[in-house]
Amino acid sequence: MPQGRVVRVAGAMSGTSLDGVDVAVAEFWREGPHERFRLLRWEHAAFPPALRRRLQRLHEEPVPIAEVAQAHWEVTAFTATCLRRCCAALGMSPSELEAIGFHGQTVYHEPAARHVRGYGIGLQLGSPAALAQWLGTTVVGDFRSADLALGGEGAPLVPLFDWAFLRSAEEFVVALNLGGVANVTVLPPGCRREEVRAWDTGPGNLWLDAAAEMLLGVPYDADGACARRGQLLAPLWERLLRIPYIEQSPPKSTGRELFSRAQLRELLQGLPVQTPAEDILHTLTRFTAWSVAENLRRHAPGCTYMLVSGGGALNGFLLECLCQELPQVCIERSEVVGIPVLAKEALCFAYLAYQALRGEPTNLPAVTGARAATVLGVVAHPEGRPWQGFLPAGEG
Repeated sequence: MPQGRVVRVAGAMSGTSLDGVDVAVAEFWREGPHERFRLLRWEHAAFPPALRRRLQRLHEEPVPIAEVAQAHWEVTAFTATCLRRCCAALGMSPSELEAIGFHGQTVYHEPAARHVRGYGIGLQLGSPAALAQWLGTTVVGDFRSADLALGGEGAPLVPLFDWAFLRSAEEFVVALNLGGVANVTVLPPGCRREEVRAWDTGPGNLWLDAAAEMLLGVPYDADGACARRGQLLAPLWERLLRIPYIEQSPPKSTGRELFSRAQLRELLQGLPVQTPAEDILHTLTRFTAWSVAENLRRHAPGCTYMLVSGGGALNGFLLECLCQELPQVCIERSEVVGIPVLAKEALCFAYLAYQALRGEPTNLPAVTGARAATVLGVVAHPEGRPWQGFLPAGEG
């Protein structure tokens, strides 16, 4: 039974794949030195086509500032709708939540600026203040800015959740999230918080989805079925292996700025016009698996157990390729530990909001390269719900 106060929090996440918003409602509490959670409900809602096209334009084309502002408010309003629907299914109002962790939509990520300016550059769309007013509860948002300001990459931010709930006293665990970008959290047996390592390994679904849309006219290659029918294209494979990001040492993070549609088109130039779509998808899928595995071979060779989440975890052929690349590793989807693959990151941001309410540092400087640990997120409160201060450290 929970010993500390049970705190009910929601999380909302929209990632680099631009496929929509994931929301999760969960309860968190402490049992002695351990933290616990219970996932109550999660939902995924695809972006309306017009909003998805607008967000794609922000990444791929010069756009007027008015379009950026419109997207900022549209992302907030759509997230509010998703959270209302998820809470209604639980028979509750969002105002009954202790807080919401709101990631927003990343539209620019330039962590390398930290080496020149002393701080990184990034931008997430979505207003925590507006969401707090519309839903009548505290919202924690803008999670990345504090880490960027301290000279960090601003990403990845899920490793604290992974350390709290997925580490093992016996197994060398890697938590792999296959979103638009692939990222890993490395958890050696019995590791302390400061021993956690995590980074983006390269593309996850970004190029797979872009190729499916360009070549097949569908949003993604369901289960990797088309890719499974194909063969490796040696010329494309050789170009992919020359991408320098894969060989960089952590800390590192990336996004659509590097693994863009324009970059993919450039890689595909020179291939014969009649090149089968299944061969292109096959090669890109194998590269995604190889890039994850190569990062682990270089920086976490002792891994024995992998938990996979994100949309890419539903790509059966991609997981087969991973198993071939890492035959010594037991690879399973995160459902085996009670975390639906599409709920993981929303659940993580609910946890980061919970920790922010307790005044606990939530970045890991060894992961991001920041100069110090700090509480991540800006806290917004609705009218009529004054700030009551942080939850006592022993609560929840």
